[in-house]
Amino acid sequence: MPDNIKLLIIIADKTKQKDITKIIKKYNLYFNYIIPGYGSASSSLLDYFGLNEVKKQIYLSIIPNKLEIELLYQLKKNLSLQEVGTGISFTIPISSSVKYLADVYTKTNVFEEDKKMARQNTYHLIITITEEGYSETVMNVAKKNGATGGTLIKGSGLGNKDAVRFLGFSIEPEKDITLIVIENKLKNKVMAAITESTGLNTKGKGICFSLPISQAIGLGETVKFEKI
Repeated sequence: MPDNIKLLIIIADKTKQKDITKIIKKYNLYFNYIIPGYGSASSSLLDYFGLNEVKKQIYLSIIPNKLEIELLYQLKKNLSLQEVGTGISFTIPISSSVKYLADVYTKTNVFEEDKKMARQNTYHLIITITEEGYSETVMNVAKKNGATGGTLIKGSGLGNKDAVRFLGFSIEPEKDITLIVIENKLKNKVMAAITESTGLNTKGKGICFSLPISQAIGLGETVKFEKI
């Protein structure tokens, strides 16, 4: 199990791309990816402002564990992520990887101040995959049960004959992938509500699962970084 790398996820407006890229280059992060996404604002709110959608960008980066707090500090400082609605960033433990990824960051020549992040509530990332058009249902039930927002990614299933026989339906059509960061105490309640409204036994034909988050900023909490 690699204990020296984590997955850093940043969800922010496209306007933040220049600042995020600058930080990525400064810390010599080699494995970085951008995925287009959409915010969870309701259609009525979008209509009111004359918008078609709230566009977001999702950044995935494999980072050395020793830079986790430093990177979150820089993102908070340069992207103003302490302000609700500007974006969020969090890290997820990587349980296994090819040896190459674990070895790349064995040595990092970047200066970092010794900081620690004040302990905060534990969060999880809930990932829900449904038939296209059911993301709004997912977000509605999630918000009714305590979630504050989410991000939508468009995807496609990779169906096969065995899956059709086992599940009783094809999983090839377009999919909605909804990402929701939630406090641990609300996780089971939200996942149960999502499963009831859009699970495999519904027209949404959805599945949901969660991943533990190591550290997070941009969730409305006052996060403090302290020198060690």
